[in-house]
Amino acid sequence: MDVNFTGMRQATGGSRRFLYVAGAYNFGAALILVLLARTAPHLLGVDVLHSSQLLYVDLAALLIVGFGFGYVLGGADLARFWPYVGLGALCKVGVAVLAGAYFVTGNAGPLVMLLAAGDAVFAIFFIRLLRAHAAG
Repeated sequence: MDVNFTGMRQATGGSRRFLYVAGAYNFGAALILVLLARTAPHLLGVDVLHSSQLLYVDLAALLIVGFGFGYVLGGADLARFWPYVGLGALCKVGVAVLAGAYFVTGNAGPLVMLLAAGDAVFAIFFIRLLRAHAAG
């Protein structure tokens, strides 16, 4: 670990576009989660949810959208908003591990695992992006 970290350089070109794509991915994932939880929970591999359970789905979707905005902000000004991208990488790893555990035990469907695999890929690229843009 580099103890001489002094900041982050701005994202340029492909890195900026990647962060915007990551934001769009999160917005899409949240929309899929909210819609399918209400209309086709079997596609998520879960039982029909009741209103009290849907509250937690909506809260999770809100967090997903919030992180999506963080990635968009990172694309606009990585030097200022890089902590959102770093925290996003950590959380995406957590999502991938958690979804994988639920999938292996038969408590989540393949669509959940597919979205979580996308999160794992984004986490790897976030880490690479942050390392490439570290200023010192």
